[in-house]
Parts: sequence; structure tokens; C-alpha cells
Amino acid sequence: MTRKFNGGEFEALRALLLALEDVQRSPPEPIFVAVGELAQILHRSRPEIIAGLDTLAGLNFIEGPGVYRERDWLFRRLTRRGAALADLIRDPVDWKRALDAYAPFFAR
Repeated sequence: MTRKFNGGEFEALRALLLALEDVQRSPPEPIFVAVGELAQILHRSRPEIIAGLDTLAGLNFIEGPGVYRERDWLFRRLTRRGAALADLIRDPVDWKRALDAYAPFFAR
């Protein structure tokens, strides 16, 4: 069974991916993601941020190692696939056009 997403979830994933892009380091090393602080910055709940991180990792857009002590997350870097996605969704005008074009598919 395929999980249905709504536009708000896509906005949250976009904001999360772009926020992670800003904090990744070169060369890649694990970064402690304070989920509570990130939730406040992105105006989301802790469970939404954890679910978003898990989703991005599961879709191979970011590398973990992942959950840390059941409350926070260790993030290493965006994958090549994640960096390519960030490039495509960075511009808000392009992002809105993409959401508008695909909105009928989200509603199914």
C-alpha cells in the first residue's frame, strides 16, 4: 500500500531538506540534530521532524546514522540524490509550480 502525502507534508520535507543542506559539513561528519530546536525553527512538532528525517533517509536523500537516544538525530550529509533534489526545489517559485502541477496526484 502506498502512503498518501498532502501538500503540508511536502512543504515540511522541503524545509527540512534545505535546512539540513545548510548545516552539512565537508568532509561529511555526523552532526547532532537537536530535533526540538529544529521543530521550533520549522514550526513543526518533534514527531513530524523525526518522521521527516526518517522519510528523507528512507528515500535515500540523506545519510544518518539516524535516531540518537530516541529523541534526536545524527545527520551526516545529503546524498547525491538529496543534493539534486535540493537544487530542484530551492527556488520557491519553481517549488510552487511543481506542487500546483502535481496537486491532483496528491489528492488521490
